[in-house]
Amino acid sequence: MFELKNKRIIITGASSGIGEQLCFELAKYDPNLILMARNIEALEQVRNDLISANPQLSEPIIISCDISSEAAVKNAIKQLSPEKATIDILINNAGIGIYGPIKNTVPQDFKQILDINFLGAVNLTYHTLPHFPENRPGMIVFVSSIAALYGMPCYSAYSASKAALRSFSQTLRAELGQSKISVLHVAPDYTQTRFFRNEKFLPGAHLRHDKMAKAEDVARQIVQQMRRNKTEVALSLRGKLIGKVAALSPGVVRAYFRRRAGKLLKI
Repeated sequence: MFELKNKRIIITGASSGIGEQLCFELAKYDPNLILMARNIEALEQVRNDLISANPQLSEPIIISCDISSEAAVKNAIKQLSPEKATIDILINNAGIGIYGPIKNTVPQDFKQILDINFLGAVNLTYHTLPHFPENRPGMIVFVSSIAALYGMPCYSAYSASKAALRSFSQTLRAELGQSKISVLHVAPDYTQTRFFRNEKFLPGAHLRHDKMAKAEDVARQIVQQMRRNKTEVALSLRGKLIGKVAALSPGVVRAYFRRRAGKLLKI
């Protein structure tokens, strides 16, 4: 069981959605939280709510940071005082979405989403790795998506970014195999957050989302997987099935997503 008490934890995208709920779920274990997002006012509200709900919690540190900028990430890490610069857990959670068919998804859309969803996590991982102590267990968590398991129709840029994140996590896990740092890639399904309201919607497709999980339930599942020191987990039944069926009978998965694409794309 991975111990969370007193661990110094960075959470990106902590101002809302799954990131915000992860703060509240982790607060139960009395860690030292470092919350990152671009919106400092939203972070202040999350910090105040956390302290109000958890009086025993050490006051979380909040840092405004655009993780797509390596310079901003370096500056954010420098804001931590020397005694608080040690990192035990990094949770790469921040992300954006772009929805629409490939024919209407311009290269700039791909660059924008890769800069945040993939390179943002790379930036944080690269610049926090030197701050992980060698003499005690650490963990790097990638909050990804079932879109990392198979390319989702109308989510070409998003799926590509999450697939890159999954591949990066696998390589990182192999290279850190002789260290005390474990790596978790977790793939939630559609989740009720402001993510979809803030998505960039491109013309040419109907919006169709299946039943969504609650952000607090997803956060609880992620923390459970962290405590169990898992490596790669799909949280929904659909996610589990996609991974298994794609390996054993790829034609079935191809047919499923072909039908789904037909329902989403406007004729």
